[in-house]
Amino acid sequence: MRKFGINLRGRIKNFNLPKNQPLIPLFEAIVNSIHAIDERKKLGEDFNSYIMIKIIRSNQLSFGANELSPISSFEIIDNGVGFNEENLNSFMESDSTYKAAIGGKGVGRFSWLIAFEKADIESIYWDHNCYVKRKFEFSTANSAINDTLTECQDQQDNRTSIRLENCMEPYAKVLPKRGLTVALRIIQHCLVYFISSDCPKIILVDDDDSYDLNQIFHEKIQTEENSVTIEIGNEMFELLHVKAEENSVNGNKLYLCAHNRLVETKELDKYITDLDREIYEKSGFWYIGVLRGSYLDDNVDMNRLSFNIPDGGTLDSLANIVTIDQIMKSVIVEVSNFLSDYLQPITQNKMKRISDYVTYKAPQFRHLLKYMSDDIAHIKPNLSDDKLDDELHRIKREFDRHTSQENTKLLSDLNKGAITSDEYIERFGQQIEKINSANGAALAEYVAHRKVILDLMEFAIRRQDDGLFQKESFLHNLIYPMRTTASDIPYSNHNLWLIDEKLAYCSYVSSDISFDNSPKEKRTDIMVLDKPVAVSDEENRGREYETIVLFELKRPMRNDYSSSSNPVNQLYEYVTKLKGNNVKDKDGRIIRIGSNTQFYLYAVCDITSTLEQILTFHDFTQTPDKMGYYRYHEKMNAYIEILSYDKIISDAQKRNKILFDKLGI
Repeated sequence: MRKFGINLRGRIKNFNLPKNQPLIPLFEAIVNSIHAIDERKKLGEDFNSYIMIKIIRSNQLSFGANELSPISSFEIIDNGVGFNEENLNSFMESDSTYKAAIGGKGVGRFSWLIAFEKADIESIYWDHNCYVKRKFEFSTANSAINDTLTECQDQQDNRTSIRLENCMEPYAKVLPKRGLTVALRIIQHCLVYFISSDCPKIILVDDDDSYDLNQIFHEKIQTEENSVTIEIGNEMFELLHVKAEENSVNGNKLYLCAHNRLVETKELDKYITDLDREIYEKSGFWYIGVLRGSYLDDNVDMNRLSFNIPDGGTLDSLANIVTIDQIMKSVIVEVSNFLSDYLQPITQNKMKRISDYVTYKAPQFRHLLKYMSDDIAHIKPNLSDDKLDDELHRIKREFDRHTSQENTKLLSDLNKGAITSDEYIERFGQQIEKINSANGAALAEYVAHRKVILDLMEFAIRRQDDGLFQKESFLHNLIYPMRTTASDIPYSNHNLWLIDEKLAYCSYVSSDISFDNSPKEKRTDIMVLDKPVAVSDEENRGREYETIVLFELKRPMRNDYSSSSNPVNQLYEYVTKLKGNNVKDKDGRIIRIGSNTQFYLYAVCDITSTLEQILTFHDFTQTPDKMGYYRYHEKMNAYIEILSYDKIISDAQKRNKILFDKLGI
């Protein structure tokens, strides 16, 4: 019996195996098999090398007819040099340096006993004049192994079997279920070995299915003949470009390898803006970069799961130590150059799409194309309109912040005498250009908003599929939100410009709110109290208003008006009520009307036959365009106009046509 020279339980406890890495023990066993085959070849033997991996599934019944039983164990068989005396001595010694020259840490086998209950080992190899067999169990339950050798008379070749028995939780629940998935994971982890022309034949067997991993590699993976040498500080790295046609790779990746084994994977989509799944969808491959170098070999941690390399910092602050950030920056340059023919069309299409978007849908961002071009270039391709809008909003906030800081610094430099008057004039001109561009973009946004509102209004006056027209409330909310006053919403939320541009400037607006805020009171749809020219946001302080504008909105194509129920009578009734000086605003204060208060009354509705009879009776005059009527009621000091929806849309389109044309919408 031969004992381990360590506390086996303690050593395994100290081995860090992440819970999402259940195949690491399998990878370790496969790489050990590759090393054993290489060692036998170095002895000068000529043989057909192979590694066979067998998947062993549990007897647990699956829940569905097509569902696979879970994997419980693996068996790895090779015809390498075997567990001869030198290899057994290394196996029995923790942190052995026996394989140090090829990157062996002497600890990989301990991962077997973290994820699996035990490992059964049987090794037959040529020892002097005959084949001998060594068989033992590797588990935490045994502090020693059976060191007995037995002679094998009928053996024809070396054969070593490592059987990893009974995968344990939490690793068992994250083991892949499909054999092909395991095969592809092995190829990805051992990619550098598969690239070598000296790679042994590797077969994965899963019940009746068999996977030739070498064939899968050659059919699905293309490697470029030349690799690139990267120099960072005093360190040299080799970057190998690989095209993977296998969909399950599912991403563009950089493999950071140590001693030909995959240690860390970086998702390149996070580093190269225009690199995404489009390269696979259009060109049929995922990009994999394989990075190797003695610096990575020397700085891999004991368990080969990460590197002891700082993430960031500068060469000076880290005593000339190359960092991961520096490595990634250099790699990204080379990868971008290699993929330039594939990335350029993606970049061009993305920039055209962004340019079209800010031109036709979001002109408020147009200035960013000039002043924030680098930030725009870093927007990922193929974003939805909503996500693209979010990105442009983020960049605009950054533009506004930078512009504000530059303005403050410019004034500060001038006050401190840090710049001359001529320098100030030059920098001021540059700042004004940026500010004007931003203001122009804001104006473009407002103009585009008007175009949308007009399109919505045209839609609202059309007959619907059910033969009916939009309700009054739809048009009401389009022009001015119902149940609101000017203090409830900002100006940008209403569209009174549809009727008259000067209605943007008013001191009080009440929309669909009854006088005195009493639900029993009749209400006008929109009431505007204003001075005809002055712009005022002051509250009602008891003064007599010089101008009152009242609106009444009706459903499109309504044709049931009568002599007692029509918009003309309703507007006159509102005027009469206001003239009584008993009506209060939302704050309970009297809305004061004087003898000189001028009323402007508007009925917004379609001029149907019943309404036309009423207008004729009240002696209205038709407008020159035949789309409305008007008259002046001298006793009430009231000018009243009947505006059809067609007239409002037509007039608004004419007023804004030059703006729409300049904006190209």
